[in-house]
Amino acid sequence: MPLTVQRISPGLLADAYQNEFTRLRAADAIPKMWARQPGLWKDDSEHARVIANRLGWIGVLDSMRAETSAIRDFSRVIFESGVRDVVLLGMGGSSLAPEVFSLTFPAPAGRHFFVLDSTDPAAILAVERSIDLSHTLFIVASKSGKTIETLSQFFYFHHRLVQVGARPAGQNFIAITDHGSYLDHLADEYDFRLTFRNPPDIGGRFSALSYFGLVPAALCGVDIGAVLDGAIEMRAACGPLGAADANPALQLGSLLGAAARRGDDKLFLLSTPALTSLGNWIEQLIAESTGKEERGIVPVAGGVVPPLDVLARGCVTAALFLEGDDPSALEATVRALEQRSAPFVEIRLKGPLQLGAEFFKWEVATALAGAAMAIDPFDEPDVQESKDNTARILDAFQSSGEMPLGSPRLVDSGIELYADGAVRGSISTLQLTAALRTFFSERRPDDYVALLAYVARDAASGAQFGAFRAILGERLGLPVLLGYGPRYLHSMGQLYKAGPASGMFLMITAEKPRDLPIPGAKYTFGQLEMAQALGDLESLGRLGKPALRLHLAEGVHAGLAALQRAIENVFSASRATI
Repeated sequence: MPLTVQRISPGLLADAYQNEFTRLRAADAIPKMWARQPGLWKDDSEHARVIANRLGWIGVLDSMRAETSAIRDFSRVIFESGVRDVVLLGMGGSSLAPEVFSLTFPAPAGRHFFVLDSTDPAAILAVERSIDLSHTLFIVASKSGKTIETLSQFFYFHHRLVQVGARPAGQNFIAITDHGSYLDHLADEYDFRLTFRNPPDIGGRFSALSYFGLVPAALCGVDIGAVLDGAIEMRAACGPLGAADANPALQLGSLLGAAARRGDDKLFLLSTPALTSLGNWIEQLIAESTGKEERGIVPVAGGVVPPLDVLARGCVTAALFLEGDDPSALEATVRALEQRSAPFVEIRLKGPLQLGAEFFKWEVATALAGAAMAIDPFDEPDVQESKDNTARILDAFQSSGEMPLGSPRLVDSGIELYADGAVRGSISTLQLTAALRTFFSERRPDDYVALLAYVARDAASGAQFGAFRAILGERLGLPVLLGYGPRYLHSMGQLYKAGPASGMFLMITAEKPRDLPIPGAKYTFGQLEMAQALGDLESLGRLGKPALRLHLAEGVHAGLAALQRAIENVFSASRATI
């Protein structure tokens, strides 16, 4: 299988890029990575211990290639047993690679694959209404085995299977986890059909080509042997025995690292339509790996093309092409960037089977960018705080029966605005439009706007948030990111807490028309989701990040329509420029 085609155009970063490429090559970065030498990133013993136990993704390709027939046979047996639907319960690195496979490859006739990475009751109900419970296989995927979202989903669907008379209900589940994890023991207790125990020396976001990505891919009908063959070929090109001058990962990592070191820390991930999900996977890999020590690369994914002036200032663009997709709009963007000497990388895939090669190349490039920035790309030191806040809020709720929602600063058009911390005294509270206007007026040239949406991730909300991103990007001249909660907590959350001192955050929560209980818990999915939102908002506030919470008191549909009107009024021609 030929390698994906990659073209680096460093533009205005040409000197910085060449210097970084030369520096990493002279430092023997690739041989040190393959030899698992932590000193490439950090010298202290604490980091060294973590790093040495997080490089298993380089060698796992061989053991997974040996397992290909067994995984393929398992998939065949599953569907011969009458299973028609597959639902993956997972978060972050456990869900995003399976989502890429499920959305990029055509589904075999009669099969449906769903990724559920939400605690929103509407998202859970939408999946349940789309499947035949008794003929569904649930994949419970978690490295630690203690992910609260995934466990809550498991208990819910196990309870529903018991209710509809499935016996034994555990046979509708498989687990993918580390050996000895809580989920490993839970799978035995509930008599799961099978447990795939992943090598423990692979972090979640680097697990795309391990059991976490390949078992779901096989159940999607993907030829995982061919995917792994492409990855192994890419590994040879990126490894110590490959031609150093032509090493695609070294080239890509040098570009990303050089840009970040110079302060050009935004990475726009643009693609032809079928590769949008690949951009989302790269987004979590880059953000969680580099966002620490007040440094990091801010990836911007999701299919919305910003104004050219935004793309050409302080950022790198990755243009991802899949042969067979309409390339015209993306090619026009690339030509315009080249004319402006803006840095970009152009990557072309002949077909979806080359995804394995891209997964591996981006993993190596991300690790190299971390080396360029002198950070540890394998830890995530600031993810736990929001989880701890959520647990504390839930404990208090179970004791008092009240969620610590606070008092709104204003209520307008069915939207409640909450503002604490750094922005409490600086925004207008006359009306929603005025509040948003004063909030955005505090932006800085290197800022970005992040929409943190605690609502169901569906086509309707996606279209609405796409419209928000377009108007905000155009009128503010800033990158606008979108993350659905709690999904983003397992990807972008690390960067938001510990990355560059930039970012403005609009958190959106909503009243739920229907809530769902979590079996064995004293709170519902809707209450868990709200606790996660409040917990993350507390973390952002403690760090002095400018953040507003907008609560859609009349529900998602009416609330998003009202919010769009308010945003449009902020930028109406009759008002002064912000």
